[in-house]
Amino acid sequence: MEKLKEFAKNLQEHLMTGVSYMVPFVAAAGLMLALSSIIGKFTVGTAAVWKEEYANTFAHTVNKIGGMGFELLVPIIAGYIAYSIADKPGIAPGMICGVLASNMKAGFLGGIVVGLMSGYLVKWMKENIKLPPSIMPLLTIILIPLGATLTVALVFYYLIGQPIAGMMTFLETWLKGMQGSSKIVLGAILGAMMAFNMGGPLNKTAVAFAFGMYASKIYFPNTAIHIAVSVPPLGMWLATKMAPDKYRDKEKTAADPAAIMAIFGITEGTIPIAMADPFRVIPSIMIGTATATGLAGFFNIINPVTLAFFLSWPFVNKPILYGVCMLVGMVVTALVANTLKPDLEFEEDEQGQVQSQAA
Repeated sequence: MEKLKEFAKNLQEHLMTGVSYMVPFVAAAGLMLALSSIIGKFTVGTAAVWKEEYANTFAHTVNKIGGMGFELLVPIIAGYIAYSIADKPGIAPGMICGVLASNMKAGFLGGIVVGLMSGYLVKWMKENIKLPPSIMPLLTIILIPLGATLTVALVFYYLIGQPIAGMMTFLETWLKGMQGSSKIVLGAILGAMMAFNMGGPLNKTAVAFAFGMYASKIYFPNTAIHIAVSVPPLGMWLATKMAPDKYRDKEKTAADPAAIMAIFGITEGTIPIAMADPFRVIPSIMIGTATATGLAGFFNIINPVTLAFFLSWPFVNKPILYGVCMLVGMVVTALVANTLKPDLEFEEDEQGQVQSQAA
C-alpha cells in the first residue's frame, strides 16, 4: 500500500512537471491568437473565418505563429513528463513520440501516455543495461534515444494510438457540444475542485485538464479555472469587510494581501484564512467558486488566454458578464462564510490581554 501511494504521488509530480513546462507555451501561443483576434476582428480558434482580403496581413501572421505554438504543446508535455521520470535522456524520446501522438490526433491524453511510456522505459534502460566503461557514453547518446523512441513510437502507432485518438475525439466533440445545463455542471465541478484544496491535487488536476483541453482549442475549462483562482481570496476578503466581528485580527490581516494576490491569479492567499476555520471557510469558497464558474458556463463565456481573471479581461468574449460572474461568486462566498461562521467571544488570556475566540 505504501509503495502504491508513493507511486501515485510520483506520478502526480511527473504530470505536473509536464504541465508546468507547457504553461509558458500555452500562454505565448494563446496570447498571440487573442491579440490577432483583436487586431483582425475574428473569432479566436476559428481560422476558417479568415477572408481572402485578410490573408498575409499582420494579424493573420500573428495568428499563424500562435497556431505553430499550439502544435508544440503535446510534444512539450510528453517530453517533460519523460524528463521528470528519467532526466535528460527521456526528453528526446518523449518529444518525438509526442509529435507522433499529436499527428495521430491523440491530443494531450496521447502526450501523457507517450511521456509516461518514454520516461519509464528510459529509466529502466538506464538502470538495467550495462556496458563496458569505454563505450558507456553510447548508452545515453545512441542506444537510449534510438531504442526508447522506436519502441514507444511503434507500440503507440500500431496498438494504442488509435483508441486514444478515438477517446480524445469523443471528449473534444462532447465538450464542444456542451450547452446549457451540461456546461453549467462542468463549470461548477471545475470551480469546486479548484477551491477545495488551493494549489493541492484536485486543484492541479483541474488545471491539467483545462490546459489539456486548451491545447485542443477548447477554451471553456480554461475560462472556469481562471475565474476560480480569484473567487476564493476575493470572496473571503469581502466576507471580512461585511462582518469584521466574525474574524480574528490575523484573518482580517491576511485578507487584504489575499485580495491583491487574486489580481495575479494566486489563490493560495486564501490558505491562512481557510486554515483558521477550514470546516466553514472551505465549503464557503467551494460554493461561491462553483456558482461563479457555473454562471460562466450558463453565459457561455470564453477566455482564450491563460491569464488570471483581471489580466484576461480585455480578451474575453463577454467582459461585462465575466465581471458579473466574479462579483456573484464573491458575494455568494462572503454570504455563505458569514452565515456559517459564529460571532466571536472575547476573553482574557493568561497574560490578561484580550483575545477573540470563536463561539
